[in-house]
Amino acid sequence: MQIAIKEDRDCSVMIFSTDHITYELTGEDGLKEALNFLSYSFHGGTDLAPVLQHSIDLMGTDKYRNADLVVISDFIAPEQPKDVQDKVEALKAQHNRFHAVNLSKYGNPKLMSMFDHVWDYHPSLMGRLLKRF
Repeated sequence: MQIAIKEDRDCSVMIFSTDHITYELTGEDGLKEALNFLSYSFHGGTDLAPVLQHSIDLMGTDKYRNADLVVISDFIAPEQPKDVQDKVEALKAQHNRFHAVNLSKYGNPKLMSMFDHVWDYHPSLMGRLLKRF
């Protein structure tokens, strides 16, 4: 959010499980929206399709040209359909970037393969040790 403000870029965040909610963080009420986002409880499954489709639609507009998408999820979900994967590849060719932060050791590798970068986040000491060795 700070980088987006500094670079005079828009920044949005979406919460998703079986539906998604969008918060505009660089708008007039950006700080209020950030607080709303941080206070939201995450419940439900991982249905990545609606939020990915909405993000793809946004990234196809001038407002989000050359944008970054960061998905934070357990990625315990099915691989995306071919048409969604094709749209992601087309956006990558236009210099959009796709990042993933994986919160689970059970994330679907085929699903995560559509991202440019995938970071595994394991907050426990045991999780970090298992990842390292």
